[in-house]
Amino acid sequence: MDLFYQRTETNEKVVVIFRPYSMYVLLVVLLALMAITFVPALVAYEALGNVLIPIAAVVVIARIVFMYKVNQEVQNAIRSDSVTISGSKLSAKNPLTFVITKTAGQ
Repeated sequence: MDLFYQRTETNEKVVVIFRPYSMYVLLVVLLALMAITFVPALVAYEALGNVLIPIAAVVVIARIVFMYKVNQEVQNAIRSDSVTISGSKLSAKNPLTFVITKTAGQ
C-alpha cells in the first residue's frame, strides 16, 4: 500500500521504503492528547480526546495490517543477512529504506 510503504522489485534486489506520514499523524494525535490531558487551559477541549483516541487506534491497526507482509519480508532478509538499511523512520527526505539483495533461491 503506497500510503505506508513503497516496494520496488528488480531481478537483483527488492527496495522497500517506509513512508513516514502515518507516523506523523500518530505523533500529532498523541501530542494533542497529551496537551489536552496535561494543560489546564485546554480542559475545554477534553471531548476532542474521544475523537483522537480512535484515530490513533486506526492508524496503529492500519500500519499493522497493511505492513504485515512487507515486515515479514524485511525480517526474513535481516535473518538471512541480505539487507542493507538506511534512512530514518521519521524523515521525509531520507525515509527508512531496506534494500534486500536477492539470492539464487529467491
